[in-house]
Amino acid sequence: MPDEVLEGLKRIVAEDLDMNLSYEEIDETVPLFEGGFAFDSVILVELISFIEQRFKIELREEDLNMETFRNLQSVARIVQAQLAARQS
Repeated sequence: MPDEVLEGLKRIVAEDLDMNLSYEEIDETVPLFEGGFAFDSVILVELISFIEQRFKIELREEDLNMETFRNLQSVARIVQAQLAARQS
């Protein structure tokens, strides 16, 4: 499941966001903001929306912070935790 979540996140960045990045170009350890993909607040809101749609979850308010959105690996951890909690 962790690899599926990370793959889904990379697909969102490559296919849903207007970032001009191919799936193969996306490194899940690269920062999403400064010094990395250079996301802005509009792209972040779109990313959250696509995550919630694709994984059928609602990100909790306490998860909406810069630490969660440091890179795709950190986002994947939060998504995986929510999916695991839903299954239990």
